[in-house]
Amino acid sequence: MRAKKLHTKLKAYFKSRFFIILITIAYTAVLLVLLLNRFWQYEAFYYDHGMMEGSAYQVSQFKLPLIDREGKGPVYVDHFSPSMHLILAPFYWVSPSFETPLLIMALLVGISPLIAYEIGIALKISKIMVYTLVIAFILYIGTQNAILFLIHDVTLQIPFFLLLLLALVRKKFIPYYILLFINLGFKESFSITGITLGLGMIFLKRDYRKHAVATLIISLFYGLIVAYIIIPFFKFITFGKWASYGYEPHLANPIQMVSLFFNMPSKIETMIISIASFGFLPIMSPISVIPILQDFAQRFVLQGNTPLRTGLNLYYNANLAVILLFGSYLGLRVLEKRELYRKILILHASAIIVTVLIFHRFVYHGPYGLLYNRDFFKITRNLKFIDDFVNKIPRSGKIMTQNNLAVRFTHNDLYILSSKEYFQKIRPDTIAMDFRPGQNINNFWPMTEEKMKNLYDILLNDPDYNVLYKDDYRGIFVKHNPQ
Repeated sequence: MRAKKLHTKLKAYFKSRFFIILITIAYTAVLLVLLLNRFWQYEAFYYDHGMMEGSAYQVSQFKLPLIDREGKGPVYVDHFSPSMHLILAPFYWVSPSFETPLLIMALLVGISPLIAYEIGIALKISKIMVYTLVIAFILYIGTQNAILFLIHDVTLQIPFFLLLLLALVRKKFIPYYILLFINLGFKESFSITGITLGLGMIFLKRDYRKHAVATLIISLFYGLIVAYIIIPFFKFITFGKWASYGYEPHLANPIQMVSLFFNMPSKIETMIISIASFGFLPIMSPISVIPILQDFAQRFVLQGNTPLRTGLNLYYNANLAVILLFGSYLGLRVLEKRELYRKILILHASAIIVTVLIFHRFVYHGPYGLLYNRDFFKITRNLKFIDDFVNKIPRSGKIMTQNNLAVRFTHNDLYILSSKEYFQKIRPDTIAMDFRPGQNINNFWPMTEEKMKNLYDILLNDPDYNVLYKDDYRGIFVKHNPQ
């Protein structure tokens, strides 16, 4: 009887969600194909994909997760992200493949459109706008670029952040608090997002206020504990000194603080393009402005003026994408009460779709466009010679190699080829390099093509190393007496 009722409910659910489920399946397939091909094309890098993936693998082996940054140390000296490790680790028990976390990422992030849809329905937003904003969320260039850089804590957090908001709007507070802790565990900076979420909840609904206060307190204390106890502990056992984690703002006065939101073209571009991608809906609700401002403040004011952090590239807009989507729903709740807006709703929806398509196709050439570029798949097929080279590299003992090749050795005793001095310090059992001209400069980082060529020449004359393989631009050198 119960099985029959469950079958009836599931049938009704899938029937009512037919189109969004199709979108979700298609989106998941797109992500899987994109992620796998980027990895197979050696467009994944140790900084940061390899560090994230390798540390998760070590957790699956019940080891303290270590990374190499001119010396081995716990990954938690940088950021505290146990949620990512605990989510990915069990899947390595099924398959220890390097592709395993990519499959999991595609499945987790791929389900985001369905969760986003459920949030909109729970808030009683018109279905036309729900579908519109889900598409805007998928095509937003900040979302696309976050996915392009493969495994990262904040990118994997996307579906869990959405689930947190879904639990909130449905008033499912036991799952809400569980999800709050899971989200905090992805990155300590989410504690500030949690604080602003709590502030927004105070004004969202009166019966949310006690939960708003609880969210504020939990987020505040979690952030303080991680910043002043957990990360300093790992720094102490690594570097021998106690140093707290924190931002380094340059705030002389409030006017200077405000000016830091606008002192770089990349900051202004990020704010305008992000809000425009969602039809300027996020700024229609005062409640949503608070978390949006905190995201920009963390990146623009509290963490300096690094273009990579302030722009629309990399993974720095992953949380912002979720905030903008939720803010758009809240903005719509305000606007849909007005008769004039209801008359132009379809026009606005069309404008949003056109805008994100223009940004994707013509302005920023979004990564999804790789999938309808025939050369993208040809590149994957044409890189078998690199696979052959990688397969020649021994996996025993200390291995040193460069940024793009290192992601194939994160389950071994890996060291990054970062300088001649670091090579001399480690003296690895195996060192492999590929300095063919015309490569992506990230393949060498923090080395350069020229420095790698110089080291290659040194190794040819190093009496401690045998040449296992060499050609004009590549070499594998093995120590005579490996440790």
